[in-house]
Amino acid sequence: MHIRRIHTSDIPAFHALWTQTYSEGIYIPNAPPSQERILEVVRKVVAKQMPNFVAVSGESLLGIVEVFPGTMCGISGEDADLSGYLGIQIAAPHRRQGLGRELMHIAIEDSARYGFKCIELHVLETNHTAIRLYESFGFQDGGSAKVKVMPNGASVMSRIMTLNFSGYC
Repeated sequence: MHIRRIHTSDIPAFHALWTQTYSEGIYIPNAPPSQERILEVVRKVVAKQMPNFVAVSGESLLGIVEVFPGTMCGISGEDADLSGYLGIQIAAPHRRQGLGRELMHIAIEDSARYGFKCIELHVLETNHTAIRLYESFGFQDGGSAKVKVMPNGASVMSRIMTLNFSGYC
């Protein structure tokens, strides 16, 4: 297994991972966009060397972590791109084995290099394992975000968590 920056050739496997995680019904509230839309985004990521990494073993994609500037996440304002917005997915057979920790460590280091002043993420209140992982990196609870309706039909509150590099957020 090794971790590297995402490539456009990872898109089919990334789409499959997102689809699988979404179909579990409890971790991701949104179905994946089309592979064409993902390609548009990954091309920008690659060109600007944004902090987006994959963990791979042979031909298998085991996990992904992405940190995007605010303007790519619908955030507006003069300083929107000083905050990074993080998402992470780990394939079910590889969870709770330290892979998420490895991906988070690399993403946080590279986010500082990229120039983010802080990283924000949204996590479901029911995802206690992820919350403990984020807290171990120094993420602070920023309060409730909004209720998400999950693919399994459950309504779950999401929480905002923030990691400050310079007291910006």
